[in-house]
Amino acid sequence: MKNKLTRTGFVAWLKSKHPRTRVGQSLAGLHACPLARFTGWTIGTTVYWIDAAKGSGSTLPKWARDFVKAVDAVQGGKSPQITASKALALLGE
Repeated sequence: MKNKLTRTGFVAWLKSKHPRTRVGQSLAGLHACPLARFTGWTIGTTVYWIDAAKGSGSTLPKWARDFVKAVDAVQGGKSPQITASKALALLGE
């Protein structure tokens, strides 16, 4: 049976990385999202997010939707790199 997406599991995965390890990119598409990378490696499927403002969305838990929004709000360059420490900061850890 596959693991379930949990905030605790995602935080533990991020904390297992060196703080400067790049875990994803902002605004770089589905497979560059830190949460999608986590679920691809640990759950075996890639989560997705569709803009709720356009009338569609995913079944992600609220903490995950908030994280995706925070990642996509990161500025700098075309697709800023998200490190493990930055991801943890976006989660308030």
